[in-house]
Amino acid sequence: MHFRIRSLACIAIWSVAILPVIVAAQPPLPPPVAGRAITPQQTAVSNTASMRAPTFVENLDPSVRVKDITFVQGDRINHVSGEGLVFGLSGTGGKSEQTQSLATNYYLRRGIQLTKVDTKNMSAVLVSGKIPAYARKGETILVNVSVADDASSLRGGTLHQTALRGIDDEIYAIAQGPIIGGGVSAQGDAGSVTKNHPTVGVCEAIVEREINCGDIIRNGKIRLILRNKAYSTATQIANALNGIFPNHARALDSGTLDIFVPRTFQQNLPAFISTIGDLRVRPDQPARVVINQKTGTIVMGHSVKISRVLFASENIVIATSESPIASQPNALAGGQTAVLPRTAIDIVESGGTYNVWREGLTVGDLATALNTLAVSPNTLINIFTSLRNQGALQAELIIE
Repeated sequence: MHFRIRSLACIAIWSVAILPVIVAAQPPLPPPVAGRAITPQQTAVSNTASMRAPTFVENLDPSVRVKDITFVQGDRINHVSGEGLVFGLSGTGGKSEQTQSLATNYYLRRGIQLTKVDTKNMSAVLVSGKIPAYARKGETILVNVSVADDASSLRGGTLHQTALRGIDDEIYAIAQGPIIGGGVSAQGDAGSVTKNHPTVGVCEAIVEREINCGDIIRNGKIRLILRNKAYSTATQIANALNGIFPNHARALDSGTLDIFVPRTFQQNLPAFISTIGDLRVRPDQPARVVINQKTGTIVMGHSVKISRVLFASENIVIATSESPIASQPNALAGGQTAVLPRTAIDIVESGGTYNVWREGLTVGDLATALNTLAVSPNTLINIFTSLRNQGALQAELIIE
């Protein structure tokens, strides 16, 4: 009994005297770092598949390398393509006339004449790829393989030697080897299951002919092309380069710069291009909101602003149900039984909420406000469209 009393006394002393001191001595939680994502967990809004709250992500360092937003004119990729046959399929091949024709010609070129070819383990495919600039003979690249007939899967197949030609009909690469990737497809008597895309895959190809990109220096200068055109960005790049090589860079328009190659780099052009690419600028981002209606995705830049506006939202649910009833005549009436339609329509309207969005609302504020509203992507599309029509959205709205 005395032992129990002493234990209870120790627990009481620990709870009242010692525990608060330990809790007070703990360091406070760090404040949220600026630039982190504003997620739905920061609000009381639930994140479900039908109601996804928007997420705002801001880059901590807005400057980027010039090489990441530009390319040198003449330094480009080239597309090649060809048609071939895939062998070794486990009964998932094509049975169309196209497959029969390709298989017959394949054997004829090898001196084998067949009147009928079983193509259940073969598939006619289209092979396409990109040869990067300055790719050398013997270099290996990856190409895409896509079913061109009624084959259901390329899983386990091997592409036979396929010539890849350019727009000039010259052979630049040869593709051959096992098909990698794709998906899985299985079927039975009562149904089928498909995961990913079993009718596409990738394969290796070897470059057999080098593509001449031409002389990228013309009249002692190279031309730099911006991927996202903006006068401000082009001017920043020119100013940054002129700070190192005075009067060597000039912006021609919003997406093109002419850069004179210094004499010290005439015989070492890669070093000069590397110097340009390592420069850092802060690209100008247009005020733009892009909405994809199919996926419900909304993307907006940090410079998007919204003027002061009163916004009201309400939820209206319309439910319709059909409950047909049978009209049975009396036994002696001599009539016929008829089915009469009966439709019930219920409209439920919740109380509207009014929100005042202040002048100069930023993307971060907008993301927080939209999280609070807990609206679906389709409703967000309507909100942005209405803001544009009212003139409160100070940005370009693009609906895809």
